[in-house]
Amino acid sequence: MSLSSSFTDFSLAELFQLIDQGRKSGCLSVCTLPDLHLSGSKSLHYYIWFRQGRIVAAANRLNGQELVSKIIKRKWCNLKSENVSRSVAGTPLGLELKTEGLLSAEQLNLLFASQLQQVRKLFEIQTGVFKLDSKATLPWTEMTGLSLRATEVALMALRALKNWEVLADVLPDMSSGIKSITQNKPQFRLNPFEWQVWEFANGTVDLSAIAFKLNQPRLIVQQAAFRLMLAGLVEEVSLQQSTPKLNNYPIDESQGNTSSWGQKKAPEPNMLKISTAFLQNLVGFLRSKA
Repeated sequence: MSLSSSFTDFSLAELFQLIDQGRKSGCLSVCTLPDLHLSGSKSLHYYIWFRQGRIVAAANRLNGQELVSKIIKRKWCNLKSENVSRSVAGTPLGLELKTEGLLSAEQLNLLFASQLQQVRKLFEIQTGVFKLDSKATLPWTEMTGLSLRATEVALMALRALKNWEVLADVLPDMSSGIKSITQNKPQFRLNPFEWQVWEFANGTVDLSAIAFKLNQPRLIVQQAAFRLMLAGLVEEVSLQQSTPKLNNYPIDESQGNTSSWGQKKAPEPNMLKISTAFLQNLVGFLRSKA
């Protein structure tokens, strides 16, 4: 299967949600369009690989040497040709190096975080085109052995996103409400403010009223509601009747402390598990680079 479109028709966040929910595998190619108003501007290419809805690698070229160059640049180990050849045979290069004691788990975490940082930058693209090729093979020499659900990466990127212009058309309307569509614990980690907005997910309070109650800018509430929609927790609902009094819907402040709930990830062959501590550090890393 191959899917092609532009960011004016389909946002990267929505695309990641589609890949996650459909447990898609393959390669997503992204090409930025040159800025006609900026001299010397040119197109840039990025590549993200998925395995059953999880991001496993990212690079800005297809020669299979980007992860190798990062390791060499950091002077972490001397790579031998047999290391790379075994990765081509079906084992992630990072996992192979860790098994041989040439790289530590912390170093693999840092390498994977740098790949995710490349992905985060793609959410800032205002004009560009993409192609999702489900038949593309996995680039074992670009893989650390770590992976993360596409939606979770999208949520972290959106929390650090400053320019939401490209997503303006998909944000929920301020006159609409949000309604919870799940009775289960969230599969993704929420921040305290997202927990507060979710407290109003009863389908009877519009986003303008929620912003007033929380004493937050309307746009910030819209963005949080969109992230909750992306996580599959709520849906946007049109309010036909008058909004009830907000006093009937107090905020449970204690919910902000429960955001450590995480999903239970099924083990994957030849892949490493990501610790909660790494995810927390990654969130801080993405914020620091915003």
